[in-house]
Amino acid sequence: MTRLYLRVFLTFWCITAVIIVSTNVIVYWRGDNSENPLQQLRGGQEYEPAQRFLFQMAGSIVNRNSAQVLADMRAMPEWSRQYFYIVDSHNEDLLGRTLPDGVQHLIPKISPTHPFNKIVGDNNKTWGRHVTLNDGKSLKVFTISSGHGSKSSVDILWQLFINNIWPLLLASILVSGTACFFLARHFAHGLSTLQKATRSIAKGDLSVRISQRFNNRRDEIASLAHDFDHMTERLQKAMAEQKRLIKDVSHELRTPLARLQVALALAQQRSTGEVDRELARIKQAADYLNDVITDILALPVLDDGGWTLDDTTDIVALLNAVHDSLQQEASRRGATLRLQLSVADALLATHGNMLYGVFDNVIRNALRYTPHGGVISTELTLTETEYWVQIKDTGPGVPEDQLSDIFQPFYRTDQARDRESGGYGLGLAIAQRTVALHKGSIKAENLTEGGLCVTIMLPLGSANIDTADY
Repeated sequence: MTRLYLRVFLTFWCITAVIIVSTNVIVYWRGDNSENPLQQLRGGQEYEPAQRFLFQMAGSIVNRNSAQVLADMRAMPEWSRQYFYIVDSHNEDLLGRTLPDGVQHLIPKISPTHPFNKIVGDNNKTWGRHVTLNDGKSLKVFTISSGHGSKSSVDILWQLFINNIWPLLLASILVSGTACFFLARHFAHGLSTLQKATRSIAKGDLSVRISQRFNNRRDEIASLAHDFDHMTERLQKAMAEQKRLIKDVSHELRTPLARLQVALALAQQRSTGEVDRELARIKQAADYLNDVITDILALPVLDDGGWTLDDTTDIVALLNAVHDSLQQEASRRGATLRLQLSVADALLATHGNMLYGVFDNVIRNALRYTPHGGVISTELTLTETEYWVQIKDTGPGVPEDQLSDIFQPFYRTDQARDRESGGYGLGLAIAQRTVALHKGSIKAENLTEGGLCVTIMLPLGSANIDTADY
């Protein structure tokens, strides 16, 4: 459940709950239903609370018979009975209770000839009036401002209202909550689907499509889903065309480049020494161009076509081979290569010799930026689900805002702009895409003590095979 889902649900539910409660409270204070004493209060706010309670009681029972009034009194909560008394023609309470002094004091002052006369007595704590029921029976109704407990008549009105209305309020809030739940899920589901699809595209998966999930909807979100699919389709085609163009151009450049190198070799053989310096520069430029074209053609794409992981390799053997091949270059640069292996062998499904280029590119990149006397350490560890290869150097590191950009093709940091030290920005891009084809991940982070750490995580998958099978 997303935060948007919760926000929409709770907002809708709170609004409907406030509307339901507010409406019932307003109806209670301003309603005109004399059948229910808890929803009708004649007289307005200018009267003393016990007097308002008296009007409410009288308005409730005036259209009922004596049997109904007695049943209503018995149905009232026990705690509320101490605040009102209904006396018959024999001056006895209908429930057989002993009348308090205030009620006994007011009984002689209430006359059937003045049914709407309000009698105030007992220091304004007791109110009474005469009521004639619909069966012709006369009763006297009394209310008391304070009963035997600590509650006041103000509390009685509100508590009686809550006591009668809370089941309806609870049922209304639960029904509205259920409706708001499904409404919020309906709204948030589409946005959640769009969010997941957007994240997939951000990770490089341009094949994601979502419009088929909204076939049953005809709203703006469904239209947005169709527009989203159209956008991703156009983007996927554009990216495919761009990759194809780069590959095609690289292939086309190879033929004239090969002819140029052949002609250059012949020119160097026939040179008398006058243009050897210029020919050497031409050769250096041609070799550089050849390296760029080779790496472009080796750059894998993020799909499974032609890259089936049908081979098995040992990461331990690969790391040893890479270190052996780079020892001479490390010595020439005055750097030290260290290799730490926590396992004897680490089998992994792969395609050909793809992973060799990953480790070779990352370690060469570390060598390029490690100063004289620096150390490049490579560590292989095994977790429950992955092989971790961490390559650390003692170079200057990378600016924090560029850590994710260094895996983009042709991207070079500011301190790597020259070709001699910075290459041409394809090594880490090749490593990143090759690792992605193995369902793994690669990331870079700066070390607190200085330098860069590149972590390559490769899932075990089906390659965690017992060496006895080989």
